[in-house]
Amino acid sequence: MEEYPNPEKQHPVFYVALIAVLTALTTAVTAALVIPFPTTSGYLNIGDTVVMIGGLLLGPVGAFFIGGVGSAMVDVVVAPQFAPITLVVKGCEGLVVALVSHGPDSPGRLRIRDVIALVCGALVMLTGYFVAETLLLGIGPAMLELVGVNSIQVTVGVVVAAAVGPVVRDYLAQLR
Repeated sequence: MEEYPNPEKQHPVFYVALIAVLTALTTAVTAALVIPFPTTSGYLNIGDTVVMIGGLLLGPVGAFFIGGVGSAMVDVVVAPQFAPITLVVKGCEGLVVALVSHGPDSPGRLRIRDVIALVCGALVMLTGYFVAETLLLGIGPAMLELVGVNSIQVTVGVVVAAAVGPVVRDYLAQLR
């Protein structure tokens, strides 16, 4: 089995451009659908889709950057109290997806490693926000956001990333 191309090992300009595009896309997709959740001042969005796709495409450093910076940029405007938390939690979400999903196998198809990576990334996001919100707001509001917003948000992210990520990964492999 061959290892699929890792953008980190390709031309540095390509890698930096891919990070820039995915960071901007993470910000845009996160900002495109902002549904406020009044209990915690958080909001429902679909930015996890791009964070997880980035984890499937990039190495850990790039995935951490697009997840953390791309998501936190929206928080700076919409919910500034969560921006530092988002930087760390969403960055770690992308990082974990990248670490678990990268390895030898065929590009272009959803692998069991990808599914495990997406589930691990989802658990990082859910746990990270739950712990932070419990410390900041208390267990009640944190539990409400976990069930009412974050679980929906991350489930959509996993499903879309599982459908789109391998296709984009295959396309990037052909660019080599």
